[in-house]
Formats: sequence, structure tokens, C-alpha cells
Amino acid sequence: MNRLSYIFGIALTVLTLSACATAPLSQIQDPISHFDQATHTAANSESAFLNAVQTVDCEAQFYKTAYEYSLQKKKSNFDLTGYCKPEVITSEQIDTRNKLMSAIVLYADKMQALATSDDNKQLDANSQTLAENLNKLASSGGIKLKDPAIVQGVETAVIAIADMALDRVKYSTIRSAAQSMQPHLNTVVTALKSENIGFGMAMNDSLGQIEITMRTLIADLQKKDQEPIETFFDIINSRNLIISADPLTKRSLALPANTPIANPLDIAKPINDALDAVVSCNQAIANPKTGSGGIYAAAEDLFKRAIVAKDIYNSIASAK
Repeated sequence: MNRLSYIFGIALTVLTLSACATAPLSQIQDPISHFDQATHTAANSESAFLNAVQTVDCEAQFYKTAYEYSLQKKKSNFDLTGYCKPEVITSEQIDTRNKLMSAIVLYADKMQALATSDDNKQLDANSQTLAENLNKLASSGGIKLKDPAIVQGVETAVIAIADMALDRVKYSTIRSAAQSMQPHLNTVVTALKSENIGFGMAMNDSLGQIEITMRTLIADLQKKDQEPIETFFDIINSRNLIISADPLTKRSLALPANTPIANPLDIAKPINDALDAVVSCNQAIANPKTGSGGIYAAAEDLFKRAIVAKDIYNSIASAK
């Protein structure tokens, strides 16, 4: 009887352990899926930010050239479409930074694959191709950033993420995967945030240049004895133009005329907040303190921040 009780106890223990091994996976599947979706949105937000930087750069160039042409300071014509040769960030530079975000998205996709109940945890062919390409890019020194000192760390991080996506490195649990990849996510996010701040400062300069051009134009028109009512409407139109070019900041009318249009740090803040939320969400996966609800809450925060950033930066393009 004692022997039967002992055998039954062992069997019950095995069943209990089995249940504990599968229950957490089912509980974490939805939060991990939300993390993956939110990370995709964050990637779209980063792309929107970079495109906004280039858009404002081209706008500033356009108004400056149009002003010079109107005063016959520049004999060559200008492109009415607003097309320009970007000076702040090129399309190639945008592509590089989008690829860094693709690495983060690839990681989130892999985490979702690990959280599924399927035996096959591999990513699809397109994602595996992306991982191979990112690995080659980082391994060949193809990542070029404004700060060369951080490139090596970013390359190492991208290679680590690609290796995980390709199952060259495997982890026993989702939690261990998140813990292992946390430093690499930190490295890529820190690099992107630093770059974003620099681009935000450049965008601020471009916005300021637009205002300077408008003020100079109005002053020149006054010197030509323009009718007061015409000057009034020119000022109104110039103000509306500046507001449309600067949806990131609503400057108080009480501020001095030489007050910067926007705080450079504020320009990059929405996207950098979203990037910080990516790291925080992964930390919740790596060290869950409140169960799956904590992960879901972190993913929801990431999603909301990413949406805010995307809407802000997309509004720049739509205002043009």
C-alpha cells in the first residue's frame, strides 16, 4: 500500500510539473503578441520621425531658395515640388536606421514565435532572409552612424539578435531569452536615441531657418512701401506657414521673438519615449514582477507611446 502511494505520489508530481511548464506559456502568449505588434508600431514611428527630419530640411531649403530667387539673389530656378538634396539626413542614412529598428522588430517577432504552442518555433522565410541580411550588414561594417564610437557595440548587438532569430543561439525559456537579449536591445535603442536627439536639433535649426526667411521677407516688403493691409496678410500667412511646419510645438505668443521654435530635446522625445518603452517591455518579460499582466501593461504603454509618436511625425508630412 505504501509502495502504491509512493508511485501515485511520483505520478502526481510529474503531472503537476508538466502543468506548471505549460501554463505560463499559455498565459504569456497574448502579452508577447501585444509586445510584438507594439514594436512594429514603434518601428513605423521611427521611420516617420526620420522622414519628418528630411521633410523639414527640404522645406527650409525650398523657402530659402524661393526667397533668394524672388530678390534675384539666385539666378537658377527652384523646384516647385519642393524636391531637394537632403543636407541633414540622406535616404541612405534613413535606411540604415530603419534597419536597426528592423533588428528590434525581428527580435520581437522571434519572441512571439517562441511563445506559440507550435513545435516549430522558426520564423518565416522572409524574416530569416532579413536576419541573414542584417547579420551580413553588421559583420561587414555596413552600419554607419554619426558617432563612430558606438558602431562596434551596435554591430555586436545586431549580430546577436540575428543569430537568435536564426536559432543559432537557443534559450530554454522565453524569460532567459529576454534576459540574454536585454543588453543588446539597450545598445541599439541607446544608439537610436542619441541619433534622434541630434536629428531633432537639426530639425529645430531647419524650423528656425523657415521663420528667419519669413521675417526677412516681410521686412524687405515693408522697405518697398507695401500697403499696410498687404503686410498684415503677409504676416498672417507667414504665421500659418510656420505653425503648419511645426506641429511639434505650440509656442506661446507671450514668448520673446528670439525664443527657439521648439526645444530640440522635445522634438525627439515622443519617439525616444517609445524606444524606452521597448526596453521596459522586454525588462517586464525578463523579470516579471506582476505576472503576465505586467508584461501586457508594459506592451500597452509601448503601443500608446508609439502611436503618439507616429501621429506627430506623420502630421509634418501631411501639413506640407
